[in-house]
Amino acid sequence: MNPEFSREAKIGVSVVDTKEIKGLTEIARSNPEKRATITLDRTQGETLHKQIDAILPETYLRPHSHINPQRKTLVPLGGIAELVTFSDEGEILQKVLVGREIVPVVEVEANTWYTLVALSPFLVLEIKVNPTGYDKGKDEVFAPWAPEERTDEADIYFESLRQKLGLSPAS
Repeated sequence: MNPEFSREAKIGVSVVDTKEIKGLTEIARSNPEKRATITLDRTQGETLHKQIDAILPETYLRPHSHINPQRKTLVPLGGIAELVTFSDEGEILQKVLVGREIVPVVEVEANTWYTLVALSPFLVLEIKVNPTGYDKGKDEVFAPWAPEERTDEADIYFESLRQKLGLSPAS
């Protein structure tokens, strides 16, 4: 399971320092899913969900979408990743190289199938807007054509995707 850490505000300000963000990458390295998250929300069900993710090059993020009216904004904090969007049949529609010095802000519209493929350890601030409140269990819908994470099929699919993107094998 993806390690997730919540934050508490101290004296009205919640701070995540550079040491914590860099440490998140180390936590991701020790996690079987090769990712880790710091959740910045103060309460469950906030309409504005914020989290910092560490994603490694060997991380397979199952393609998914967020249901209308949700949309997601990504603000890279370090590293580089390829944001890939897909058709309903799983064909690649668009590739966007995302990084602090390249494309520093990306908004993914609701009902868009997508994934991120890290080219280096990638740190990203995710902001999701959901007028009815954020619910982790109902946040995303996985693409039916993409295999579940941590399966042999996922490993094969991920290597195939990396090859289509012109990337070297993750392992």
